[in-house]
Amino acid sequence: MLNPNLGELPASSSAVEPAALGSVAPRHDAAPAITVVFATRNRAAGLVAVLECFVRLMAPADGWKLIVVDNGSDDGTARLLGTYARRLPLTALSEPDTGKNRALNTALPHLEGNLIILTDDDVLPNPDWLLRLQQAALDHPEASLFGGTVLPQWSRPRPAWLTEWAVPFSVLYAQQKRRAGPCSCEAIFGPNMAVRRGVFRAGYRFSETVGPDQSRRMYAMGGETEFLRRAEAAGFAGWFAPEAVVKHIIRSEQLDESWILKRAYRYGIGEGARYVTRRIGRGDASTRLPVRLRLRRLAYGAAAWLTQLLPPSALRLRIRYKTRVMAGIIDGLREQPELAAAMAPIDPGGAILRIT
Repeated sequence: MLNPNLGELPASSSAVEPAALGSVAPRHDAAPAITVVFATRNRAAGLVAVLECFVRLMAPADGWKLIVVDNGSDDGTARLLGTYARRLPLTALSEPDTGKNRALNTALPHLEGNLIILTDDDVLPNPDWLLRLQQAALDHPEASLFGGTVLPQWSRPRPAWLTEWAVPFSVLYAQQKRRAGPCSCEAIFGPNMAVRRGVFRAGYRFSETVGPDQSRRMYAMGGETEFLRRAEAAGFAGWFAPEAVVKHIIRSEQLDESWILKRAYRYGIGEGARYVTRRIGRGDASTRLPVRLRLRRLAYGAAAWLTQLLPPSALRLRIRYKTRVMAGIIDGLREQPELAAAMAPIDPGGAILRIT
């Protein structure tokens, strides 16, 4: 059987030669080696710091391309992107229909190069970020999916009660730190991931029924993870490159308990929807909640009610976080017609396959 990871091998595995720091002008004599893609919506104020950081990136010798998809912004984002046209190898696209994955799919026909790096509109990459991911792809032709380190960049001092014992920073802030080596898709996070272009050439795209979308009443988190799971199931292997580092900007409101609990609920919806999908796949279409979930819901609900009387603390946050995750799981289970379809396996081109 053909190994899908060997679809596009570099001409050689020699070390990547960088251009001068900040040398990011587009090349006209050859296609760029790398395309970087992210979507943005109404983040013009914070996008300046991100784009300035991109200006300082060390460029691969064969150049790179940046695609930014404006996903229906009305805050001057398009005008801001225009001001960077001469400082970055920038292609600005517009996708007025909301949905992050929909915006990413809009970028796919414009990809160039053999390595596609996907990120978010709130990251500050290290200057050698592109080179590190490119080197990982050169050194590990057996892999087609790559992840790197994601560290939180706090916009204000972190409250004492916001600890990793209370809540998983990986879920809340996409924090990821691990050693170099082969990895599953679960170890690759959206702010810092790369995919060989051959995966997209094979027809893989992002499911537009998963991930942030203001047009839907309820959506499951994890758009990038859903994409990576499909790719991994098809045989595409992963590699983690810890030396490829980005800092993920944590906005002030993301340090508030109210935001954290909303995020917990969204995470729970995705977990519940995935449970539904697995259950339907086994031929079980029951809408009844499992007894263990009903018992845990009662226990967490009682504990959360009691914690309302307590001042902010790590213990209070831990209990309230688990309660909101459980609420999301239960709602994800209940909303089977909508969410089961959203989380169903889809073919490489994006069409939902029937689960029978």
